[in-house]
Amino acid sequence: MILFIFGLFLLFAGALLALVPGLVQVRALGIAAGIALVITGLTAIGFSSAVSVNDDQGGVVIRHFGPDLPANRVVAAHDEKGPQAKVLGPGWHFGYWPWLYTVEQVQTVTVETGHLGLVMALDGKPLPPGMVYAPEWPSADELLDGQKFLGATPEQAFGYRGPQLTVLTPGRYRYNPRLFTVEAKPALVVAAGEVAVIKANDGKEYQPTEGQQVEVVNGTPLVSRGMRGLWQVPLSPGAYYLHPEAFSVIKVATTNRVYTYQNEKWAIKVRSKDGFQFPVDVRVGVNIASADAPHLVALLGDPDRTTKDDQEEEALTNLEARVILPNIRTIFRDVAETMNALQFVSSRSQVQQLATERMREELKKYRLNTDGVFVAQIELDHSEAGKQLIATQTDREVAVNQQQTFDQKRKAEESRATFIRAQEEAEQQRQVVQASFQVQVKEQAAKAREAEAKGEASYIQITADARMKAYEGLAKAIGAPGVVQLELLKLVAEGKVQIAPQVMVSGGGGALDALAGTLLRSSTQPAKP
Repeated sequence: MILFIFGLFLLFAGALLALVPGLVQVRALGIAAGIALVITGLTAIGFSSAVSVNDDQGGVVIRHFGPDLPANRVVAAHDEKGPQAKVLGPGWHFGYWPWLYTVEQVQTVTVETGHLGLVMALDGKPLPPGMVYAPEWPSADELLDGQKFLGATPEQAFGYRGPQLTVLTPGRYRYNPRLFTVEAKPALVVAAGEVAVIKANDGKEYQPTEGQQVEVVNGTPLVSRGMRGLWQVPLSPGAYYLHPEAFSVIKVATTNRVYTYQNEKWAIKVRSKDGFQFPVDVRVGVNIASADAPHLVALLGDPDRTTKDDQEEEALTNLEARVILPNIRTIFRDVAETMNALQFVSSRSQVQQLATERMREELKKYRLNTDGVFVAQIELDHSEAGKQLIATQTDREVAVNQQQTFDQKRKAEESRATFIRAQEEAEQQRQVVQASFQVQVKEQAAKAREAEAKGEASYIQITADARMKAYEGLAKAIGAPGVVQLELLKLVAEGKVQIAPQVMVSGGGGALDALAGTLLRSSTQPAKP
């Protein structure tokens, strides 16, 4: 404003100098000075309408003269009096006369990484009935364009007053704070091992149509993304820029959940068929597939939200309080009612198998899976009656083991006796066989000896007959005494007969009788080797 007044003063002074009468030399100098002052004044007046906007700022123009704004409007888009929708960008802007306009320097807004900007429009068309948030714009830049938002005419306005569904992603934005407010909020981050089930609080409402396949769970339809309601496809791990008030987010863990029930407080208490009551330590693992998370949310709401159960002293998650704990209690109590206490204890693997099968059937209703139900410890000795039952069973087992040991020893002795008897029988059989072979050998030897004797007898007979014939022939030739002498000389020559006679002949016997006696003696003596 001061620059404008100073320019007017220079313009007026220049005009006076150019119009003052006087000498030619003085007039020419006055005209030149007047023109210079006029130019300087005009320049000063022109710069008095100029506005400079910094790089990190915007200029909001406020008009002092013009038509009044409508009663329900706060920002002018058609040269009305008041703050204008257009925001001046960085640089110099002319024509904003200080008596007609005031330009406010406003800071740009920066949305940091990992955050988003929520936009609230302070002016625009009223939202239609049933809408809570203004529809999404193609981009955040178009949303923040005040002139486009309010339109060339009130009838052509595009923007709606109120919270905007469009959010600002990380970056720097120049906006009109008279038209919009921006609030930074953390972005949605879905971590590994979980999914995000989205319930849209605004958008196109689901209307069932013929032929359209939409799953309805517990009266809640699972709709497509972009529609109002529970989305049938959850968001996988990552970062998302969703309006945190327009979209309700329920995170569901997809990792294995382990529920352990043990110790005095949490162990599952059961009663057996024969009336014994005792606690059982149980562990069950439960997991949910990503695609089934919306189904579970439709049944339970937030499965991991903790609530105070009327029957429990501590707060439990919805999933545990409404699904896991009631089912695991019912299953084990049902199984225990079909067995005696000792049978329950001795059938641990069978109990686990039955409980797992029953639990899987129950969890299918909620689209849940289990890797099994496991029994850690059966505390039958929790009560005095249980201790006595265990002691009785222990004594019985000891007696059974002793009886089994005795039976084993008896069987061992019987086996040993059988073995010894078998050894003795084998030895006797061996001796019998050996004796049998000896008898056969002796029989064969006797037969051989008999054959040999017969052979020798035949040989002697043949030899004797041959010799007799020979002697008879020789006796005929030389006479009997000659034969005797001849044989005696042979024996003497062979050294078989001593010259000194060993046979005494007496009486009427002659030399022939002595020779015959000598020959007979020689034949009866064994041959010398």
